[in-house]
Amino acid sequence: MERLPESLLMEIFRRIDKTSDRNSLSLVSKYIHFLEREQRNFLRVGCGLHPATEALTSLCIRFPNLKKIEIIYSGWMSNLGKQLDNQGLLVISSHCHSLSELTLSFCSFINDTGLGYLVSCKNLMSFKLNFAPAISSNGILSLVVGCKKLNTLHLIRCMKVSSVEWLEYLGRVGTLEDLVIKNCRAIGEDDLTKLGLGWRKLKHLEFEVDAYYRYPKICNNISVDRWLKQEVSCDELKELSLMNCIIASGRGLSFVLGKCRSLERLHLDMCIGVKDAHMVALSQCSKT
Repeated sequence: MERLPESLLMEIFRRIDKTSDRNSLSLVSKYIHFLEREQRNFLRVGCGLHPATEALTSLCIRFPNLKKIEIIYSGWMSNLGKQLDNQGLLVISSHCHSLSELTLSFCSFINDTGLGYLVSCKNLMSFKLNFAPAISSNGILSLVVGCKKLNTLHLIRCMKVSSVEWLEYLGRVGTLEDLVIKNCRAIGEDDLTKLGLGWRKLKHLEFEVDAYYRYPKICNNISVDRWLKQEVSCDELKELSLMNCIIASGRGLSFVLGKCRSLERLHLDMCIGVKDAHMVALSQCSKT
């Protein structure tokens, strides 16, 4: 097998998706082990990572060209060993210089300090956060300011993320294409208007309000007025999903439905205030 051209071996590696199979293949010889470690660009770790920081360090050193990392602690319990903490993100930022996609799920021991380390990942384009109770708006702001190429941001059940300066910053930069905000209790529908001119580049939006924790957030007239004066368009938006939202005249989301010219997929679930006029405006402005 070692006599095969390197390009052919690389193609074989690309066609093997199962991690256990790739690990077995890498044990065939030192040469194949070297090629496989250079070619592997995706890593998913979680509860089996023990001791967490040391194990992750070894993996990052072994695979220097990682572009996508998923850290998932779903189902974690204390008897499974200590979770990865801020030091783990420091390891990633120090060794994974090609990193473009990072997903953190159920990482309870990572906070704003850890996110601060990620500003060294200059190629980071996608950041997805699912249930990170210790991360606040400050951490998100430091991330979006430091990672200039970020075009995908998913925040799901991030209870401490409240103020949306990070959303305003992304709007000014204008690089965001994929935005998902679900069950972040302190972020309301009208906060989305603060994205401002950033709506022009947005292609995918999912927004879901926590139905069990809806507090009466006052509509921000300033942000709505800014939306109207700037005449912001949503010409690039192709997918829109809204759940448990209030869509009423004079509120931010009511303007969105009338400006989606390229919309291909629309999902509305338990949205209060949707009227026939909104659907008519959507059908008239959409090209598809």
